[in-house]
Amino acid sequence: MQIINSIIQFIMDLGGAIFLPFMITILGLFFKIKFFDSFRNGLRIGAGFLGITVILEMLCSCLNPAVEFYSGMGSGFTVIDIGWEGIAAIAWSTPFALIIVPICLVLNYFLIRLRFTKTMDVDVWNYFHVILGAAMAYYVAQLAGLSASAAVIVAMLVAVGTFVIILKMADWIAPYWQKHYHLPGTTCCNNDAFQIWAIDYVVCWIMDRIPVINKINLNAKWFSDKFGSLGETSVLTFFVGILISMITRQDLGTMLTMSVTLSAAIVILPRMVSLLMEGLNPISNAARKIFKQKLGDGYDIYIGMDEALCLGDESGIQCAAIMIPIGLAVAFLPGVNFFPIASLGSMVYTTCMCSLFARGDILKTVIASTVNCIYSYQILSWMAPLVTKLAVNTGYITNTAGMVTGSSVEEFHCLIIALVSKLFGVW
Repeated sequence: MQIINSIIQFIMDLGGAIFLPFMITILGLFFKIKFFDSFRNGLRIGAGFLGITVILEMLCSCLNPAVEFYSGMGSGFTVIDIGWEGIAAIAWSTPFALIIVPICLVLNYFLIRLRFTKTMDVDVWNYFHVILGAAMAYYVAQLAGLSASAAVIVAMLVAVGTFVIILKMADWIAPYWQKHYHLPGTTCCNNDAFQIWAIDYVVCWIMDRIPVINKINLNAKWFSDKFGSLGETSVLTFFVGILISMITRQDLGTMLTMSVTLSAAIVILPRMVSLLMEGLNPISNAARKIFKQKLGDGYDIYIGMDEALCLGDESGIQCAAIMIPIGLAVAFLPGVNFFPIASLGSMVYTTCMCSLFARGDILKTVIASTVNCIYSYQILSWMAPLVTKLAVNTGYITNTAGMVTGSSVEEFHCLIIALVSKLFGVW
């Protein structure tokens, strides 16, 4: 057990940006790409992900003065936001985490060969979404009185079921994903994305049926055509930074630093996505070639990756700047018991994903993102007691002096487990 825990800790310390290049290298060799070509592709993908991580950290850092201003306004924040990173660490700390990974990889291969799915999920680091639901089911099953072995069986069934659903959802979203984000041969396999897209789809469906509103199309191109350089993403983001600084009463130096850094982060993100795609395209093409030989020319293969690929969406990027103050304001709604310090950096993911069914319309994207933000904050607050107990059970925290929560626990499979267990009085 100690060896397993050491391996898990090693993987967590590496992070997805470091772990993924080696996985991509191995995958490239499997698809008959020369070693150094495969290694180069892996490094480019790693560089893209690492670049995105650094930029998002820079984004959060520049917004700290504004966040501190807002957080000081309320006294009802009793829960600590540990972000998706903390939740991932909890998931990977479960004793069966590494068992789930090879099971899912083998299952994925056979499901492709059986023509059940077209998606090959290579983003192994983000298997923590699958593991998280399994970990929660395992803990809840033990609380319900099941033995450890029975709880493991329940956890494995949840993991396999979740993974199969993710693959089918990735199949379904692939045509929309490829068309809107211009990412041929790929799809998204992150479970949190499907929850966001479900909300996005419903909101946009409703707005498309409201007179006048359904005629509005405020996309990035409209802003650029209407206002010229003033409507470009970098300039708009700069002025959003100025506005946030003025609202939060920052001095001139902080105002300029925040505005320029915010603008730079938003501009650089799509460049990192392009670098990532440079490494991913050869893998995608090789995989499609191999599987077409085995399954026929009429059967295409999608490479399943992180939602970070959609961060090149221009409208979504513009909306991210708009949503930052809105996301902070949502924290003061009744029922929210944490301040979204760690979750704030994920806002750009939310807006870029909500741009999908909004078809790049900024108004629809902002409204869908706001609805998703309200949903997430409420669920994260409600589930804080269960998340805290799970964190203690896995050894992530050693005491219950304070409660914790973080992004990813609001995903539908985790929410269902929480609702069922709450209904039966397990927690």
